[in-house]
Amino acid sequence: MITRRDLIARGAAAMLLPALGEAALPKDRIRALRGAVRGRVLTPGDSGYNGARVVFNTRWDGVKPPAVVQVRDSADVRAVVQWADRYDVPLVARSGGHGYSGNSTSDSAVVVDLDRLDAIRYSDGIATLGPGARLGDVYSRLAARGVTIPAGSCPTVAVGGLVLGGGMGLAGRAMGLTCDRVRSFDIVDAEGRRRRVDDGELFWALRGGGGSFAIVTAVRLRTRSVSTAAFFRISYSRAARDEALARWDAFAPKAPSDLTAILTLTSDGATAFGQYLGGANALSSLIRPLGGTPTVGSADYLTVQRRWAGDDSPPRSAFAASSIYVTKRLSANGRKAFLAAADTGATLILDAYGGAINRPDRDDTAFPHRRARFSVQVLSYAAIPTARQRVKSARSRIAPYGGGAYANYADPDLSGATRSYYGANLERLRRVKRDVDPANRFRPRQGIR
Repeated sequence: MITRRDLIARGAAAMLLPALGEAALPKDRIRALRGAVRGRVLTPGDSGYNGARVVFNTRWDGVKPPAVVQVRDSADVRAVVQWADRYDVPLVARSGGHGYSGNSTSDSAVVVDLDRLDAIRYSDGIATLGPGARLGDVYSRLAARGVTIPAGSCPTVAVGGLVLGGGMGLAGRAMGLTCDRVRSFDIVDAEGRRRRVDDGELFWALRGGGGSFAIVTAVRLRTRSVSTAAFFRISYSRAARDEALARWDAFAPKAPSDLTAILTLTSDGATAFGQYLGGANALSSLIRPLGGTPTVGSADYLTVQRRWAGDDSPPRSAFAASSIYVTKRLSANGRKAFLAAADTGATLILDAYGGAINRPDRDDTAFPHRRARFSVQVLSYAAIPTARQRVKSARSRIAPYGGGAYANYADPDLSGATRSYYGANLERLRRVKRDVDPANRFRPRQGIR
């Protein structure tokens, strides 16, 4: 006898079958993909697949893409996209694999691994970088020419994902976001065409709108001459956290633009640190409003970047993160909420905005947060259930004092994430997506649909 429960169970199982079938590529499609590219195509069961599929955050180690294509060049990228168009297969691009939300891996989309597209070239003030170029290598190669670009501090982060999400770093207030320095992109579009993009709606969307529109194969950025930099660090006790936050909030977002100052808050204390494109003596005078007992120094620019980087090859780890933007000075109650958030066990990292970051208008690029005083990264390195709970609890405490979120500090647990990342620019991004990728070929997690 077949019961009602049996029918419901059979119906539920049947509804699962199409999703499972879509994730597993038929053998003829795999053969066609391998025949189309010169790079390796790795599928479940292949030697090397498990190493190729993982990203920096071990939180996503359970994700198993139907294939990872280790492309050799832009011709391979084009071949993958044309293959995907023929068989209606979704794609996600991976440059460095550091995306917080696991946006460069997928259980259903084929991963286009851009690691070998890592060229670094310089000519006449323009750096031409492959999406797989790592920041440690970029800083080193450009420093040899006496120039740099604004970018992040982690040496193993790759250029592609960084620039598509915005690109905040310790030179940000002096030089702007990474995406603000872009002159042009080389891309492969959803139809498998190689194009150079330097104006128009797609150019606008690629500067801060994420990886939903095309696969970037090269980016050209305007550099700035630089030879040395100064740095500082101030440690505060737990009892001094409120004063440290008040002083930093009053000073850092309005400081001279050659200074980018950051404040971290933990349950144990606070630390202010930053970079100044000037001399150590001038920096010592400049940061007096922060109080405390600062350590100040200077060095050649590359040495300072290596100071921020710490470990040249940081190990893979498990963490959860979120973010929020603050546009007004914090009240006493706001500071109290921030300290309570730090007491959850999460770390709060406050990056000062202003300066060159806030000079463009909100709609000049897809990155919308041009009126923020500072961003807050909420971060916890711990077993994922613990880390997620800490981050959720901490963000909920500070949420009344800010809004929005930074796409490069993405939070897979954030409700209304794309609205938080792109704000008033979201509808325009959706229009661009409809125009350039109506089949939704490119599908990063939390991407534009």
